Amino acid sequence: MKVEIVTRRNGQEAVIEFDYALRHETEKPMALDVLLQAQATAMPELAFRYGCRARNCGVCTIDINGKPRVACRAIARDGDRFSPMATLPALSDLVVRRDGIARQMRGRLATAGQGNDLNVDAPDDYHALTACIECYACLDKCPMHARNFDGGLPGDMAEGTAPDPAEGYRWGNPFSLLKLQRIRLDPLTSEAGKQAALDHAIDLGLDACVGCKGCKCGVGIDLMGKVVRDMVSAAGDRLESAAGD
Repeated sequence: MKVEIVTRRNGQEAVIEFDYALRHETEKPMALDVLLQAQATAMPELAFRYGCRARNCGVCTIDINGKPRVACRAIARDGDRFSPMATLPALSDLVVRRDGIARQMRGRLATAGQGNDLNVDAPDDYHALTACIECYACLDKCPMHARNFDGGLPGDMAEGTAPDPAEGYRWGNPFSLLKLQRIRLDPLTSEAGKQAALDHAIDLGLDACVGCKGCKCGVGIDLMGKVVRDMVSAAGDRLESAAGD
């Protein structure tokens, strides 16, 4: 089974064909299996990330044929192309810099509530959002996240013009909205805390969600139904003023 693996090193991109050796005729290898075999045999310097190997952590996410997929849960097929996620800056080969998303949320998750570590009397929608594994597949085609790169992708930007991830991205994404929505749904969050969470969502660019066709979660969370539409409805007319700023 032949696949193409995109490598990026020192600002140069290359496409390398790798022939995966099936361990048995009926094997349906995951993309991560292919990468591990490539590194162990033909491409010892190949850089990629993985963690749990059990579909729980999301760090192995790569683009497969231009779409973000969790590598340990995506079946590889003949002719597939593996590349780094286009929505985040590539560091080396398939490794992207992820910290700009986490840094964006610094200080925004503090609320007047004490937190709900035990999920006390939490609604079903709250529990559904805890399934997020932070794979960041939801950044794909997100107009809010694209604002961080002037509407383009990190790989499209000229050197030196992309925002510094160490500072945290200015504009949000479905993942950041999900984290804020969990605060709003938490029964232990105060009314002031819920309002603060909505304020943060508006500040991160919630107005970009108006008219958006929707975002896709890597593990199947209904982001539009359980996060975006509720926030847009709660913000109401405030989004019009935010869009004009």
